[in-house]
Order: sequence, then structure tokens, then C-alpha cells
Amino acid sequence: MKLVDSPKETIRIEFQKKDLNKIVEPIIKHAENFSSVPLDMAYLLGEQDYRIDDHFQQPKGVFD
Repeated sequence: MKLVDSPKETIRIEFQKKDLNKIVEPIIKHAENFSSVPLDMAYLLGEQDYRIDDHFQQPKGVFD
């Protein structure tokens, strides 16, 4: 995780792919202890982790 310089009143954090699950899993596992803000962040990071691994391509000629 890296805090990146950004415009005033904005926070930008960069995560390594390998770190996403280490952040998301414990938050989701203990969701009852968190407010909506960290849960929203965890779900967004989890979705991004999934999208990084999603390499689906429509087979050629499927709708011909």
C-alpha cells in the first residue's frame, strides 16, 4: 500500500495486487465490527481484485 501525492482534500492510495486479499478478507470476515465506509472500501477492493484476474474473452464466431 502506498499513499500517493494528490490534490488537496483528496486521498489516493495504491495497492499491490498481492495485498488486496490481505486487506479485504479480514474486514469482510469481521463485517459486524465495521461501519459502512470500510466495508464499502473492502467490497470495492475485492471487486478490483476479481477484475484483475478475470481474463474472459468471448469465443470467436459464437453468434455467427
